[in-house]
This record gives sequence, C-alpha cells and structure tokens, in this order.
Amino acid sequence: MLFGCVTTNQGIERKNYFPWENDTGYTQVVKNNNTLYISGITSEKISFESQVDDIYINIKKILSDYNVGTDAIVKEVIFTIDIEKLKSAIPIRKAHFDGKYPSASWVEVKRLWSESHFLEVEVVVVLP
Repeated sequence: MLFGCVTTNQGIERKNYFPWENDTGYTQVVKNNNTLYISGITSEKISFESQVDDIYINIKKILSDYNVGTDAIVKEVIFTIDIEKLKSAIPIRKAHFDGKYPSASWVEVKRLWSESHFLEVEVVVVLP
C-alpha cells in the first residue's frame, strides 16, 4: 500500500500511501520525532457501518508499518455527515481499540471530499 517515502530536514518523514496525494497536495502520514500525524482516512464502502470498519482497518495497516497498534493513537478526530449514524456505529469503532481509547472529537459536517464518503478519520499517534 505504501506509495512513497520522503525524509526532509529536521527529522520530518513523509509517507504517501495513495497516488492522488501529490495531485491533491497532501501527505497521508507525517512523522516528526516519535509522533505520527495521519491525514483523514475515508472509505468507498457502501454502508456507513462498513466505512467505519474499513477506515479503522486501513489505519491499523498504516500503524503496522510503524510496529504499533491502535493503543498508540492519542488523538482522533472524526468528521461525519451524520453524527447519529456515527453514534450507532460506536461498537464497530470501539472493537478496533481493545479498550484503550484516544482523546476524540466528533464533528458533523455538511459534506466531505466525495459525496460517497460518510466519515473521515484523522489520528495522531505517539511511537515508543
């Protein structure tokens, strides 16, 4: 899934996971010292619930590149077009955290990048 990796000055490392990142002008993962900043992850799955599951599966794939799990996530921001559906999907989300939850903010928005996206999740991770 890794598309590219660039290390810049001051120990900042940038990893692209998708070919469209450069076209759009962002980097999926930026590592600064022992902190990862993971840009918003979305999904093209059909249902809200399947998007929630798919997003956290993809976050875990990124985390595995750094040999950590979801317990290393310290901050999570979820943007959603339907906060009530997000509340209903709490059990799906919680299943990915093994009881160790990050600080979190959930925000309802009018629309995301694509009309097919129901939510977008960005996280901050502290590496050991």
